[in-house]
Amino acid sequence: DAALDSEGRGRLLEQVVLDGSTTLTTGSKLASFLFACEEPPRYVLLLGGGVIVLADRAVWGEGRYLAVSLDTALQRNDTRAGGELDTVAALFGADSLRTPEEGGENPLAELLGKSSKHAVGVSSELRDGLRTSVELIANEVLARLAEQGVRPEDIGELPELGRRLTRESLRYLYRILFLLYAEARPELGILPADYPEYQQGYGLGRLGELIADRQPVGEEARRGFYLYESLDLLFRKVQVGYRSRRTHGVETEPVGEKTSEDAGLRFEPLHSKLFEPESIRLIGADTLPDPRHDSDEALARGESVRYLDTRLRNATLYEVLHRLMITRGKKGERGGFISYAQLGINQLGAVYEGLMSYSGFIAGEELYEVAKGGDPKDGSWLVPHSKVDEYPDSVFVRRQDRDTGEVLRVRHAPGSFVYRLSGRDRQTSASYYTPESLTKVTVQLALQHRLDQDGTKTDARELLEWRICEPALGSGAFLNEAINQVAAEYLRRRQRELGQSIDTEQYAVELQKVKAYIALHNSYGVDLNETAVELAEVSLWLNTMHPGMEAPWFGLHLRRGNSLIGGRREVYAADRLKKGGWLGATPERFPLADALADEPLPEGAVHHFLLPAKEWGAVAAEKEAKALAPEAAKALAA
Repeated sequence: DAALDSEGRGRLLEQVVLDGSTTLTTGSKLASFLFACEEPPRYVLLLGGGVIVLADRAVWGEGRYLAVSLDTALQRNDTRAGGELDTVAALFGADSLRTPEEGGENPLAELLGKSSKHAVGVSSELRDGLRTSVELIANEVLARLAEQGVRPEDIGELPELGRRLTRESLRYLYRILFLLYAEARPELGILPADYPEYQQGYGLGRLGELIADRQPVGEEARRGFYLYESLDLLFRKVQVGYRSRRTHGVETEPVGEKTSEDAGLRFEPLHSKLFEPESIRLIGADTLPDPRHDSDEALARGESVRYLDTRLRNATLYEVLHRLMITRGKKGERGGFISYAQLGINQLGAVYEGLMSYSGFIAGEELYEVAKGGDPKDGSWLVPHSKVDEYPDSVFVRRQDRDTGEVLRVRHAPGSFVYRLSGRDRQTSASYYTPESLTKVTVQLALQHRLDQDGTKTDARELLEWRICEPALGSGAFLNEAINQVAAEYLRRRQRELGQSIDTEQYAVELQKVKAYIALHNSYGVDLNETAVELAEVSLWLNTMHPGMEAPWFGLHLRRGNSLIGGRREVYAADRLKKGGWLGATPERFPLADALADEPLPEGAVHHFLLPAKEWGAVAAEKEAKALAPEAAKALAA
């Protein structure tokens, strides 16, 4: 960082004068200016004293760069093949940074490309880890209830309890993922991640090093709550703040020399629904009332309410954090820490969306997992113990027992929580993630058809009045991409209109602010899947975070619903209902305003979404349907 110090080694030997009013005095400002040019370079090399800084256009705006102290490296004089000096030469040498004469990518860009592909691979592994973690957390809650003599039925109806366990386990994991993402990006100002006190006393990186180095082996260590209490303390600090300067966006004290960052560790409050204690009531020491005691009577007598202790034990959270923070190594190799700085919104979106068609329930009887060829990667099914003999041995999914090493059939005991996806569920839910390459080009083409049409020039202000809606929301892949491109286009046009340029070092923050405005005021989304709506809220939040921003509230903008049926007030008259008369006809529209005025629809009229279209029931014509269910196919065709 000293090499970029604007008062020290970061100052240019000779100032660069751009025009009568703008002068560049530091290397970082010069790099930012070069990256903002019409044809920017991919890299800028800065030499400050004995330190070389390599700035990459792709991540410079995020405050990320590569630096090496030549003084230190030369002093150590590691001349081994592949040693420190070789590594410095490979990363900072001209051969790595220049485009080859025969064309193509420069070697360093190829290396970064492979890193990005690795991030996609890690996201797949992370998705599996999240799925397993949901089961681990939910089953831990059930085990903690059983320890205290409470049956799942005492808490609520099993189907509803299964849904609550799914929802709250996911929320607990969202909290951890959110903080891992924010901790990897200190420039967002969400966490004081650049403070040594934070790293040593609060940070998730500290817990990651702990679980990487050791495993809880003793009974006391496995049943303890150190990991839970560490996470719970961090959740509270993030939610309500600590020595904060802001309360709901208002400065509580003037910022000056006495309130500088040197004054000590601070947490600015997020005030987020995700981190509210009420959002997770099944996990904790004092959030789930004991159903064996009447809380109202206790309060009436002036007594305290009795709660069940459902804190997660170290053994469970060790497994969860290991799956969220450390990759599995290839054969003969040790796994490494997952870099959340490399995982972008799209990779995290793919992780989220992979969970949308999963559902959780509490097993009412002993179940076994089966899949085609015994491989569950394309979906699996659960069969009751009573029907096990009806299936060949080859279809049973197997897993190695960690303690004995024995390979056994995957079994779910009665009363355990099961979180699974069947192949058919995935098809019917249409939960397939849209890759970034497709969302980018789709939004680009849409913008081309909206901007500067019919010989007119679209004003920048007009872009802030557009409404953006994603009718099949998922985790918000298209919505996030539309927000990104509209915000960037707004800043381009607004700077041109004013004849002014945003300071290149401030550009990234201003872009985030515009994105946040568009996300909060102009963005909408609908999805049938309730989990998808929660995922999209988190995804939009991560995509628009910037220093000083508290948790956004998307209100009625992101909702669960059926966008195919829609809210149009259109009907077919009664005489259209005979002999398929509505097919091919256009329904009559009655404005929603008429409904507010209590104006009735024509007598006998039927809403458009209650009648089938031509293609509905098309399966009746298929020969397989006629062969398997001839009577049903005939009835459907009629």
